[in-house]
Amino acid sequence: MKKIFNFALYDFANSAFTTIIITFIFATYFAKEIAPNPILGQSYWGWTIGITGFLVAIIGPIIGSFADKKNRVIFFIRFFSLLCIFFTGLLWFAKPDQSYLLYTLIIVGIANLFYELSLIFYNSLLKDITTNKNLGKSSGFGFALGYIGGIVILIISIKLFIDTNNLPFGLTKEDSQNVRAIALLVSIWFLLFSMPFLFFIIKDNEKKIKTISSSNFKDLKNLIWKGKISILGKFLIARMLYADGLNAIIVMGGIFAVGVFNLEIKELLKLSVLMNITAFVGAFLGGIANDKYGSKIVIIFSLIGLIISSLTILFTFSVVTFFFLAAINGLFIGPIQSASRVVITSMLSKNNQGKGFGLFATSGKLTSFLGPLLVSTVTFLTASQRLGFSAAILLLLAGLFVLLNIKKIN
Repeated sequence: MKKIFNFALYDFANSAFTTIIITFIFATYFAKEIAPNPILGQSYWGWTIGITGFLVAIIGPIIGSFADKKNRVIFFIRFFSLLCIFFTGLLWFAKPDQSYLLYTLIIVGIANLFYELSLIFYNSLLKDITTNKNLGKSSGFGFALGYIGGIVILIISIKLFIDTNNLPFGLTKEDSQNVRAIALLVSIWFLLFSMPFLFFIIKDNEKKIKTISSSNFKDLKNLIWKGKISILGKFLIARMLYADGLNAIIVMGGIFAVGVFNLEIKELLKLSVLMNITAFVGAFLGGIANDKYGSKIVIIFSLIGLIISSLTILFTFSVVTFFFLAAINGLFIGPIQSASRVVITSMLSKNNQGKGFGLFATSGKLTSFLGPLLVSTVTFLTASQRLGFSAAILLLLAGLFVLLNIKKIN
C-alpha cells in the first residue's frame, strides 16, 4: 500500500499543472488578458497544445523504447518533470498585454511537452507497484489522489491570490501579479510533492527494470502488428480518437466556460473545484468497477455518459444547469483515464512497459492536435465557441465506435 500511495503522490503533484495552467486559471487568464479576445484566445491556446501533442506522438515511442533498453526510465521521469517545473515558473513573466502573447504560448507549449513526456515513464511503472489483480484500483487511486491535489491547490489559489485584498509576499493586483504568482505556486507544489516519488521511492524500482535487446523500431512494430493489427493496436486507435476528444474538452473547457457563460474567475474556480470533486469520485469508483467488470466496460459506459452530458451542454444557456452538467462530465472523465492506463499495463510485460506507454502517449497525441485544432478552427471560422466545442464530441463518438468493435479487451 505504501508503494501505491507514493506512486499516486506524483499524480497529486502534477495535477497542479493540468488543473491550474492548462485548463483553468492560466488558460482563461491568457484568453481574457493576453489574447485579443476569448475566441482568438481559445484558438491560439488549442493550436499550441495541439502542436506539443504532435511532438509527443513523434518523440514518445522512441524515447520509451530507448528507456526500456538502457534502464533509463527513472532518469527520464526526473529529467522531464524538473524541466516542466522550471518552464512553468517562467510564466510569472507573462504579463497581461498582447506583446506577451507569443512568449506565453511558447513557454506553455514547452512546459506541456515535458509534462506529457514525463507521464510516459510514470505510467510505465504502474505494474511495478501493484499486482495484476489490483491494477484497476491502483490506477484509479492515483487519478483520484490527483483530483484531490487539483482541489487543494485550487482552494489555496482562491484564498491566497484571487478572492482576497490582502495578497501575500508584497504582491498587488497590478499587472495581474496575483494571477501570475499562481504559476510559481504550481512549480513549488509540483516539485515539493513529487520529490518523495522522484528521488526516494522510485529508487526501489531501478534495479527491477531489466534491459532487452532488439531494434527499437522492430520492438514497436511487433507490439501493434504481427501479420495483422494486434488487439493492442486496435485499442490504441480507439484510444487515439476518444483521447483527442477528451483532451479538447479538458484543454478548452475553462476558456469555453468563460467565453460562453461569461464566468468570472471566482466562479470558474468554483466550477473547477466541483469538477475535480466529481472526477475524484469517478476515478475512485471506476477503479473498483474496473477490477470487477473489466476496463472495456468502464470505458464504454463512461464515454456514453460523457457524450450525452457534453451534447446537452451545447444546448444549455443556464449557468446553474451548466455547472450541473460539467460536474457530470467530471464524473466520467476520471474512469476513462484510469481504465485506459490499466488496459496498456495489463496487456504488456514489464520489459515492454516503456515502449507500450510510449505508444500509449502516441495514441493520445498523434492526432491530439486534431481535437484542439478542430475546436479552435471551427470556433475561429464560425465565431461560435459552442459549434467549435461540438468537434470534441464527434471524436468521442468515433473512439466509442472503434472500441465497441474490439472483442478481446478485458
